[in-house]
Amino acid sequence: MHIKLIYLSYNYDAASPDPAMALQRYSAAMDVLKYLNKTIEIAAYLHINYSGQLNINNIHYHFSRSRNKFWYIPFSTIFKIRKEAADIIWVQGFKHPLQLLMLKLIIGNKTKIIIQHHGEHPFSGLKKFCQKLAGRITNAYLFTSVRIADEWINAGIINSRTKCFEVLEASTYLTPKNKQESYVRTGIKKDVQNFLWVGRLDKNKDPLTVLTAFKQYLVQYPDAHLYMIYQTEDLLAEIETVIELNSTLNNTMHLVGKVEHNELPYWFSAADFFISGSHSEAAGYALIECMACGCIPIVTNIPSFRKITAEGKYGLLYEPGNINMLYDTLIKTTTLNSIVLSADIVKHFSENLSFSAVGTTLSNIFKKLQ
Repeated sequence: MHIKLIYLSYNYDAASPDPAMALQRYSAAMDVLKYLNKTIEIAAYLHINYSGQLNINNIHYHFSRSRNKFWYIPFSTIFKIRKEAADIIWVQGFKHPLQLLMLKLIIGNKTKIIIQHHGEHPFSGLKKFCQKLAGRITNAYLFTSVRIADEWINAGIINSRTKCFEVLEASTYLTPKNKQESYVRTGIKKDVQNFLWVGRLDKNKDPLTVLTAFKQYLVQYPDAHLYMIYQTEDLLAEIETVIELNSTLNNTMHLVGKVEHNELPYWFSAADFFISGSHSEAAGYALIECMACGCIPIVTNIPSFRKITAEGKYGLLYEPGNINMLYDTLIKTTTLNSIVLSADIVKHFSENLSFSAVGTTLSNIFKKLQ
């Protein structure tokens, strides 16, 4: 069965004037296009600070300028898409319902519309009304976990759970590195228990819950170490205050800061466990990357993390914000067979979370919708 697919992002990235660099920047989400079934013909429409086209690996990329305004409609993009006569248009995100309605009006009813969730939440007021209208002409929705769809169903935007499918929004090429080399490269101590936290220092990522539970854990296991890699510093002052007031944390807590992405696999390979405190995630790039490298996740019991860890089979789960439960979970790490679990996690990633696995899942969804 031949399918003509269009990957469409209405989001305008004004900071990207170079199409090749833009594709590299979006690779975690877009590289899955390379792994779709060969019977699927693909074109991608992206809005960056550049106008032109590229043809790479039989994928035709169209670039044009736009605006990030709710009411702005890029008609030139829509009319180009109409000429494609595509079977399916895969729209990225829920934030552009008005553009989606105009797209459907211009291209007609033969083309199926799919929306990929990227962590958005329903709008309110008139914008929410537009999302409801867009929901009526949308044929399917993609979520990391269908349980994330509850918010959209309860808001009256998605009118049927049968329209919702599970598929990861991104993957990674990271692979495990030699552990001894990783110790040297990162400075992570060997022969002690090491935990790694990667993310933004904000309330949703909740690093303070992680730090507080770790502080309690140190009472019984004072040789453990926690390393924090972070891109933003919203809560850094509060974290530094907690560390300063605890002499044990002064020796075992390491505020690493920013790390180049190509160095991350060494950190994930050197650390024994990855910790997340997230209250909400569409998927969780750091979680996916840590599992690709065999780092054992200790993550919150939210729908996307449950799905990615196979309901906790390939990791440990605790309730978001629950310091005592996280402390109990940290205690459980002392009795795990980490070597076996780490190997199982790498295999799980390859079979279920890799670009190849996600591409197979997407291909099957696209065929089902035809």
